[in-house]
Amino acid sequence: MARRLLVLAVFLLAGVEKSVGCDACGCSAMGSGVGLMAAFRQNSLGLQYHYTPFSSALEHAHGARDYFHTMETVFRFHLATRNVRRHPGENQSLGGFGDTRLSLSYALLDQKPLGKKATLYVEAGLGVKAPTGAYDENLLNKNLPENFNTGLGAWGGIFQTNIGINLKNSGVALSGNYQSNWIPEGKYQFGDQWSGQAYAFHQFFAGARLKVTPYAGGAAEWVAQDRQADGKYAPATGGSGVFAAVGCNLQVGNWLFGGSFLTPIKQQYSNDEVKAKGRFSLQFARIF
Repeated sequence: MARRLLVLAVFLLAGVEKSVGCDACGCSAMGSGVGLMAAFRQNSLGLQYHYTPFSSALEHAHGARDYFHTMETVFRFHLATRNVRRHPGENQSLGGFGDTRLSLSYALLDQKPLGKKATLYVEAGLGVKAPTGAYDENLLNKNLPENFNTGLGAWGGIFQTNIGINLKNSGVALSGNYQSNWIPEGKYQFGDQWSGQAYAFHQFFAGARLKVTPYAGGAAEWVAQDRQADGKYAPATGGSGVFAAVGCNLQVGNWLFGGSFLTPIKQQYSNDEVKAKGRFSLQFARIF
């Protein structure tokens, strides 16, 4: 029985539009992963889009808003990242490649029976983030926070877990991802990042080829404070958020279409200088 699963995630092309605004950053929030795909032992190749907006809570920022757009393929392949800051009066642009992520996961428990009807799937993985992305050490001088760089300028380590509990046509999907950024002393150091999700789902079948899977639950993320080149904590960085989430997957034969929406229920980003807004993700995949 095959118990090993190779996971390849690559951050590639990234583009940014920017404008003059506040110094507070909309934290380097991580992507929301592959959703319910973690609950099923299936191979897939597809495309996902994530939209993550933040707005400034500072009066002198005059309504500055940050928009993080991430496009990724699903063979666990990161395809593109696009970050946008909109501000009344002036817009500028910045483009470049993103960092690359490579990881290998192992199925610790592969559909292990839980009682007579339920099964458990547990997967854990390790990986590395390579500094292939564009990084500008002087981005602050251009009135943008450091996290608007499409790359972090250093190597990093990744640990991830996926857990799926299935009971007939229902179940629970859990996932977590931790990234440690290995940035040398004497350079700007981005804080480590963690994100997690928990969803309950139910599958409805309409004929032999159509399956509808609504799900609901929550997600959370935490970003440590950045450190400046002198080792001091960077002001207005880091934060955390808890989100309520709903979504639905539609599978027609081997083709899967999905969408999800997350709304913040508790948050604290950049010393409350920015506020997270509602997020959404779209998914398109081929299962084989």
